[in-house]
Amino acid sequence: MPRRGARRPAVPRRGVRRRGAPGRAAGALTAAAVGLALLVTGCSGGGEERAGEDGGGGAAEPAAATSSPADDGIPEETVPTDELTPPAGTFAEEEVAYLTDRVPEGVDPGAILQLGQEACDRLGYLDRHDPDALVAALRDGEIPNAEPAVEHLCPEYADALAEATG
Repeated sequence: MPRRGARRPAVPRRGVRRRGAPGRAAGALTAAAVGLALLVTGCSGGGEERAGEDGGGGAAEPAAATSSPADDGIPEETVPTDELTPPAGTFAEEEVAYLTDRVPEGVDPGAILQLGQEACDRLGYLDRHDPDALVAALRDGEIPNAEPAVEHLCPEYADALAEATG
């Protein structure tokens, strides 16, 4: 039983917002809604650009103009093979073979190697779960850097690559 004259805990009056969670939650929800709206409208590309693509208009031309003349994926200025060194340790022979003529000046060779390893990981996933999809993905070019990755990093998928290209 409370003592006489003891103070009661402060209870907010109705209609008065307390500082803290409810206001912050509403602000976070509003920010998330705005972010989602920007994401959705940014991905849609707008109706005018779509109309240009469907009509064979100029929407695809600027993209073609900005690509390099030799669009084979190999950069013009690359790091020489003898300068390919990871931050720690050494590259294996097949990793050096993959990186040769692939690492642009100023780019970490480990990052380029990781792209090849990711291609091998995706190929392995498809091989385990749906071998037919593996061949289709290779044929349709859905996995970036798949051909050089198979050639140097994961030759166990060479038969699937041969089936896709042949």
